[in-house]
Amino acid sequence: MESATFDQPLAEGEVLVRITRSVIHPGDLQLIATKYSDSSGKLPEGRLPGLEAAGVIEDAAPGALDGTGLTMGMRVAFFYPGAWQSYVAVPAQALVALPDEMSDEIATQLLINTITARHVLRAGLRELEPRPRRLIQTGASSSVAKMITYFALQQGIDPIRLVRSTHSGEHLERELPGGNIIATDVDGWQAEVRKAAGEDIMLAVDGVGGDMLTGLFDLLAVKGRIVSYGSLAGGPSDMTALTVKSLTLVGATIMTWQEDTTADERMQDVKAAIEVGSNSKPMLSSYKEFDLSEIKHAVEAVAAPGKKGNVVLKFE
Repeated sequence: MESATFDQPLAEGEVLVRITRSVIHPGDLQLIATKYSDSSGKLPEGRLPGLEAAGVIEDAAPGALDGTGLTMGMRVAFFYPGAWQSYVAVPAQALVALPDEMSDEIATQLLINTITARHVLRAGLRELEPRPRRLIQTGASSSVAKMITYFALQQGIDPIRLVRSTHSGEHLERELPGGNIIATDVDGWQAEVRKAAGEDIMLAVDGVGGDMLTGLFDLLAVKGRIVSYGSLAGGPSDMTALTVKSLTLVGATIMTWQEDTTADERMQDVKAAIEVGSNSKPMLSSYKEFDLSEIKHAVEAVAAPGKKGNVVLKFE
């Protein structure tokens, strides 16, 4: 996986980045397991995992940096395939310059989770009138869910945040206060959700799937909307109430971010990521870092029960 040098010529518009940190997302492992691959075709050989990293510009194709504001030796982050290697050729337009005061450990956690969170909220609010005052979140302790909370609060939307245990909820409250936090391991948690809402609930965002997604159907008002962005629990969901209550279930993935958004929305998403990294470090400080030689343990940590924070690979 690791290469000490990069000996391939750079294509037009490409920039060579020396990687210092890369984050392991659950989606990286699903791609490794070919969970979302097209079974009708042969899988390409030699695929390199990883979608997000931070590093330093080492080289560039002629003219690749012109008009970008990027320079040789500049620290950057990017969202682009093949991030788990020491050197990566990346299109210049995929690179984001980093503030001097932002560490690589924080920078490598920013883009995918921030973009996904904003993408999920946009999908939830699109064509939903009137704008909801409340929303329900599942898996609220996850990295993406915390970002969703952060941006929902910024937009004046009060989240009801579902977590697996009271202990997890207490930790989350210290890390990122706001809204109501309700543990689903307590009998009667659904009644607590309804009490906290105090009104019909029209919007939910779900990264868990399975029985939890089914439970959301019961909590939402008629003609409510659910945005699904993950399936941490795995397993099927009973879709009966989806039809009975005329609910809308929408899928959201970062893989369609570029085609689903305008250039201005994408620019604002990246700007928001840098703002989070600069001003909300406590939300990102519970990461675990592993040397590249410990990648087996790093992968295991991503799926560990009770995981809190991201898992970061250290390349140097």
